Amino acid sequence: MYLVGFYSPKAKSGVTELSLSIYKWLKRNTYLSAAFISYGTLEKEEPSNELVHEFSKLSWAEQKRKVKKMKKEYDIIIYDASSQLSEGVLKLLPIVDRLFVVGEEHKDFAVKLYQTIQFNKIFDKSVKSFISQLQGNKTAIIRENKEGRVIGFNYSEKEANDIGQMVYTDYVTYYLEMKFIEKNKKIYNKIRKIPKEELHKGLYELGIDFEKALLFHKFIVLREVLGQDYNEALESLFPLLIHSSFDELLQKFQKELYIIAQFKI
Repeated sequence: MYLVGFYSPKAKSGVTELSLSIYKWLKRNTYLSAAFISYGTLEKEEPSNELVHEFSKLSWAEQKRKVKKMKKEYDIIIYDASSQLSEGVLKLLPIVDRLFVVGEEHKDFAVKLYQTIQFNKIFDKSVKSFISQLQGNKTAIIRENKEGRVIGFNYSEKEANDIGQMVYTDYVTYYLEMKFIEKNKKIYNKIRKIPKEELHKGLYELGIDFEKALLFHKFIVLREVLGQDYNEALESLFPLLIHSSFDELLQKFQKELYIIAQFKI
């Protein structure tokens, strides 16, 4: 379900030792089904279905298929991405659900990597729609630790428990985020099936206040008058319907009316 990457931009940074310790901590201290992926070869660990060696030898397509399959089988997967700056590792980093950069000395690098991944998502066709953007927001979040520093770990046995707790807490947050997204997707799909002439009635039947449903319908009509496709208008305004009060929705509607009036003048 959930893929956590541990990475460092330089070799021999302790990434493998740290990521393995977190995998073992999760097995000892949580109810989660955990698995481990190593980009390279693990000398002291026996390969198995849940402990994968030599991930680098798989093609890019095979790596993605393997991750997709394992995310269906396990609650959490720890990905040891230690191999210096390699194209293979960097290609996979954006698809992890959480990314931790090992070594406090790499905190500036961690910030720049996060910004680069976020920037690239702007041009990614797979995250253009609202629902996809919601799902995309989980990608490569670099959390902060208790002291407020950018994530980076000077690994020691003493810190393994703190880092394990952090990863576990992050998993719980992610799980709740996914439930929230699934709920919104179900609501959105129901709204899409409502005949557009009866949108306000259908929204009211789904539990939306009548005044808010009527205003939202008018908002959609306004966007159509401006030349926006109905389904595009529905998707772009859906977050306002779900997360805004009637007054906030009205304010947004009036603002767009004002802008139109200014253009007509």
